[in-house]
Amino acid sequence: MNTTDDQKLLAPCGLYCGSCVDYVEYKSCHGCNCTCGTCASLEHHGFCDIYKCCVEKNLDTCGGCDDLPCSKLIQFCYSPVWAHHFPVIENLRRQKAVGTEKWLKEQREIWSIDWYLKRWLWLQKECEKKLQQFKKETEKP
Repeated sequence: MNTTDDQKLLAPCGLYCGSCVDYVEYKSCHGCNCTCGTCASLEHHGFCDIYKCCVEKNLDTCGGCDDLPCSKLIQFCYSPVWAHHFPVIENLRRQKAVGTEKWLKEQREIWSIDWYLKRWLWLQKECEKKLQQFKKETEKP
């Protein structure tokens, strides 16, 4: 993978897009930092307050923010629906400590372990099911 593609997989929130179900299985996204305008990142950019905040502050990730971790990021991290967001704050701290390039290399190595990636993708799908269930239960009749 080239450096440009790697940078697309660096989500502002601290997630690694190379382990995202949209990227790995559905092939509907090229990563949160993709600007092609045709993949799922476009939709994410439209509703993601963390992405918008980083753009406003001219930051690649929240790791460069003096307010790390802010309330917005903490809520994102500990969302009861999105359990796979749990590592974002520590991911950002690790990026800050070792640098983006080394962090991306570490992530590629971690997610190349097939059994680990499969379980992570399963968790994301379960989170999506919970969100859909919540939407159904809270729809107005």
